[in-house]
Amino acid sequence: MMKYFVLGLLLVAFCLGAGPVSASAPAGGSGWLTINCNTDGASVYLDDTYKGTISGGSLDIADGAYASTYKVTKDGYYDASGAVNYVPGSDVNLEITVTLTPKPVGSGKGWINVYCNVDGASVAFDGVTKGKISGGVYSLEVSTTGTPYTSYTVSKNGYTTYYGTVSSMPTQDETISLYSTLNPDVTTSPTLIGGSTGFYQVTCNVNGASVYFDTTYKGMISDGSLTVPVYLTGTPYKTYRVEKSGYETVTGTMPTIPAQDTTKTIAVTLIPTSTFEPTPVPTTIAQPLGSGKGYLAFHTNVDGATVTIGSFMAGVTRSDGLLTVPVATTGTPFEEFIIVKTGYATATGTVPRQPAEGETVDIYVTLTEEPAPVPTTQSPVPLPVIVLGILGAGLMVRIRRA
Repeated sequence: MMKYFVLGLLLVAFCLGAGPVSASAPAGGSGWLTINCNTDGASVYLDDTYKGTISGGSLDIADGAYASTYKVTKDGYYDASGAVNYVPGSDVNLEITVTLTPKPVGSGKGWINVYCNVDGASVAFDGVTKGKISGGVYSLEVSTTGTPYTSYTVSKNGYTTYYGTVSSMPTQDETISLYSTLNPDVTTSPTLIGGSTGFYQVTCNVNGASVYFDTTYKGMISDGSLTVPVYLTGTPYKTYRVEKSGYETVTGTMPTIPAQDTTKTIAVTLIPTSTFEPTPVPTTIAQPLGSGKGYLAFHTNVDGATVTIGSFMAGVTRSDGLLTVPVATTGTPFEEFIIVKTGYATATGTVPRQPAEGETVDIYVTLTEEPAPVPTTQSPVPLPVIVLGILGAGLMVRIRRA
């Protein structure tokens, strides 16, 4: 008896120590679900309940056919999931085959969707073209551990290029949306009709900068340049201006009119503003007469400086060196300004242009300290002169006594 008792204990211990065995669909059985998978060790869930792991390429689950959903998952792979879709009265057993796809090495993935109103527009991130808008959207798959993008552009011939920033990157399985609107390019030709044409090409280091000839807007820098056709018989432009928020505005005199079908280049380099940041918030100054209003923002390196525009004393710069002046968009445009402060050389300049309604035109001025006056000191009388003076005085006294 003792021998059989010991054998029984050994058998129980062996059974307890053995690992779990996956069930197999028995011949003639019903309600079984077989999950076939290309990845051993993947975990299988039915209706979010764990059922076992894939071994030898499959897992048989009793009564699994009656579940609603399945999911197969394993670290380092994208999940596979779906509906079981058992139809009563159909096959008594079901078989589902899934393929797990490895994730990129060392990372997950997310998506960036760029929406645009113009199909066929090119989408670029940090200057590298990634694809084109189709059906109003372009979707880019990105690695969550890759180098983050900081900017994007959407462009198409005949439209003004859209520039935007990427404020954050998607996390694992997240999709972020960016929105852009392309507007048709403005007509850059002068209003005069007829005549031969030449071209001005404005090159600039900053995409998105606005270009003006005299006071006429001509377009925006894209891919480093803007080409403007001009009629050779039209009234010549006198000045150009290139500006963008956050950069010093550049103005200059137009070169001579280009010959027919030739191009003259205007090279411009915009320099970031090092100290001052434009602000659209106006100071509390009475609004000049007129319907709409824009703003002239004077940025200086000192506070307490008095700003005069034309004959109008506009105000005094505040502690951050800024004075924002509202001006009527329909009033007579200001032309010149003067900025004065004791101890500094007076600064004068020209107002670049009249702002449009709601627009702020930034003007940057640096006041230079006047050098302190150097006191003039009279040179002392040389010693030989003093000695000769004393001797002469003594001689005069002796002559009188004699």
